[in-house]
Amino acid sequence: MSHFTSPTETAENSQLAKLCVSIRGKLQFMDYLIRAALADSERFEEETDPGTRIFIRQLIEMHAANLRSESQNMRLIGDLCEILENLVETPTHDETDAGDDA
Repeated sequence: MSHFTSPTETAENSQLAKLCVSIRGKLQFMDYLIRAALADSERFEEETDPGTRIFIRQLIEMHAANLRSESQNMRLIGDLCEILENLVETPTHDETDAGDDA
């Protein structure tokens, strides 16, 4: 028996793949921001030149602002969870056929 994928399943899989790529990208960017903020905070503590300390402080503030913004935009994870929950709640063609045989 051949298995055919309905157009809605294909669209859902495509949407799921796009969400996953987007979430991975956001998480990688947040990881970069966290690492940069930590490295800059260490540099800030060790720096003795007032002008350089001001510059490093501005970098840290920029990283913190970007992290705050990115963390507020993580509604994508909620969207991903909703799609995954819908995926497992919807019976497949094979599951409905198996129920008929019982």
